[in-house]
Amino acid sequence: MYTTFMLAAVTAGLTVTGLPGTATAAPVPASAPADRAIDPNSLDLSRWMGQIRDVIGDRPLNKIVMPGSHDAGSWSITDKTGVCDTASQAGMARDHPQIAATISVTQKTPVKAQLDSGSRYLDLRLCKQDGKWYTYHGGPLGGLFFDDPATGRKGEINDIAAWIRDHPEEIVTIELRTSVPADADPSPERDTATEDHLEAVRLLGDKIGTSRMADRNKLSPTSTYDQFRTAGASVVLLDTRNRTDHPWMWPADARMEGRNSYVENKDWGALVKERLKNPTSSDPALDLISRTALKRDHDVLTTDMGDPSKLFVLSGNIDSTLAVPDAAIKVVTHGMNYKPDGLPYMLYLAREHNIRLLEKLEGAWRPSFVAENTNVVQLDWIDMDGRRRNGTPIGSGDMSAAVIANNTPATAPGTLVGTERRTDGSWSAAHALPGAYASPEFAGGEQAVTALPDGSLQYLAYGLDRRMYHSVRGPNGVWQGWRRLNSDETDQRFTGGPLALAGTSDGRTHAVAVDKDGVLRHQVRLPDGSWTGWAAPPGNDGGVFKAKDVAVTGTRDNSLMVLAYGRNGAMRLTERRADGTWDDAGGREVPGVGGAATFAGSDLSITALPNRSLQIAAIGQDGKVWHTTRDDALRYSPWSNPQWAPNDAMRATGVALTGLPDGSAQLLAVGMDGNAWHTVRSAGGTWAGFGAVRGPWGRVLGATGVKIAGLPDGRTYSVVNAR
Repeated sequence: MYTTFMLAAVTAGLTVTGLPGTATAAPVPASAPADRAIDPNSLDLSRWMGQIRDVIGDRPLNKIVMPGSHDAGSWSITDKTGVCDTASQAGMARDHPQIAATISVTQKTPVKAQLDSGSRYLDLRLCKQDGKWYTYHGGPLGGLFFDDPATGRKGEINDIAAWIRDHPEEIVTIELRTSVPADADPSPERDTATEDHLEAVRLLGDKIGTSRMADRNKLSPTSTYDQFRTAGASVVLLDTRNRTDHPWMWPADARMEGRNSYVENKDWGALVKERLKNPTSSDPALDLISRTALKRDHDVLTTDMGDPSKLFVLSGNIDSTLAVPDAAIKVVTHGMNYKPDGLPYMLYLAREHNIRLLEKLEGAWRPSFVAENTNVVQLDWIDMDGRRRNGTPIGSGDMSAAVIANNTPATAPGTLVGTERRTDGSWSAAHALPGAYASPEFAGGEQAVTALPDGSLQYLAYGLDRRMYHSVRGPNGVWQGWRRLNSDETDQRFTGGPLALAGTSDGRTHAVAVDKDGVLRHQVRLPDGSWTGWAAPPGNDGGVFKAKDVAVTGTRDNSLMVLAYGRNGAMRLTERRADGTWDDAGGREVPGVGGAATFAGSDLSITALPNRSLQIAAIGQDGKVWHTTRDDALRYSPWSNPQWAPNDAMRATGVALTGLPDGSAQLLAVGMDGNAWHTVRSAGGTWAGFGAVRGPWGRVLGATGVKIAGLPDGRTYSVVNAR
């Protein structure tokens, strides 16, 4: 019945774009609204789409995260409202009206109130009974939906149509299901069941206004919010019977089938009868019902990304088939008017389940990979209020607000996020790197990236399990997937310390890591994909090279330059020649600022340029970013500071540098505000101003670590450990 789900992250406030420099520096201009996380407490749920247009305007409809109402019209069901004779559970509703009613009510307020509470997807079920149209669920009828001409009674559609008319910036999707009498005398000339169904469609069009309904020939689930608004389309009507006679009726396959956290098509009547035959069997615990539903949701989130061209809906509600037997025995045991806490049983279950679902929305399901797969989150009792398990109040709009806030999701701390800067200076959309073992994302610690002459990228990173992983992104953008680089025994030698990668023009990749004893280790990945194994290069510290941090770069003659902070904290540069031999002395210390004997600091990076010069960037002990060059005569230029603002040096906690074929270089830094910043140094030596790096969904990218690689065609690829 339902399709998929991509629950996004809830962020509790605005992302502040602050200064990476000192507190006395000039403030940064305020970020555009699209750069900010949605504050769920600031939402006007009756008009939230228009309110966050800057965020969702250029987003496809099937990428906008929105709340939906499961069985929107069921709020009006009681055990006295009657039975839909053609419904699948009509027999049970006639035999056990109280049981049928208590397991059919999934909403507490009229549809208009649900729309005011943020719902933008209505699961609408209509039954034609005795010539009139009512809402229904399972077997019981709800209230009158379309007007009754015979009596003049007005149906609920009038309030819904008025709401849509009064909220032109909101887009409401209606998934229409009808239960109608079968043809009494089927004949090729007339199909009364279809005629009845099309009557419901026509009445919806008449009341809402077909000019407000989306034309399927001009719009699709991948059309953006702004495109819908430009077309004046406020309603998408999904026809589950696929009788798409009008252009404003969309076929059911506009939303995905089979991506399901909800077991459907079970016979409620059979379940109830079986339960009543065995009244002493143990009741399924509420917690188990909720946990089962949440597990199905989680499995859908993480294993099936679905069809990107369609709408997809997650069953955020519990599975009725799990609750029906329990509800039946509760009613029989406690009396026909059994209402725990004064609620119909399904609303009682919905409240308890929503509390758990809200915890997921605000916690474990916040990472961006979940958000990237979320569209509609369909809820029972969408405007629920109550208290969390810790006693904290839940307001009547909190469920919807938590879902809507997922349009600006957070990225789980430590997730590796990659973004490409093109040769024209534009950036690709940032995305989390795919994870190991079929995980949607890779989260971990130290990481490194480098480019090879064929345009491929090589990655090295520690996972959360503190094991070392390697991956390749081919020139065509296809990922090899993460693979363990070491045996368990070898990984025990490394404990998540510094890593570095460098490619050379012969197609080799050099990996450098610092082990748990502070010893520098090196190995080579050959063009055939094999590795040579770790070895310790010579140094001046007891015969081995010991380091606190390390950076590497390959040169045109296939040698490797290794820059490190030695055990004494001094910056040191050594070389591995193309023939595989090392500088026996472990290199030399790099002179420091203002004539100091050496440079000491906290982070460092090195890159080689086509003219055989080297560039070094580092964080000094003063927290400033420092930069120097070494020419092919081994002469160092004076250290200088890239400027954040005139006469104000950039201050940062992390730095990465890469050179490009035209002699320019690009620098990434983690500013003192915790965000990633980028600048370019021209071949002539002048620096551009720093600009913020955009993360997933266009927001400023928070970072704890940065690496950057220059590709042969002048593009650069940056990898950030998300903050």
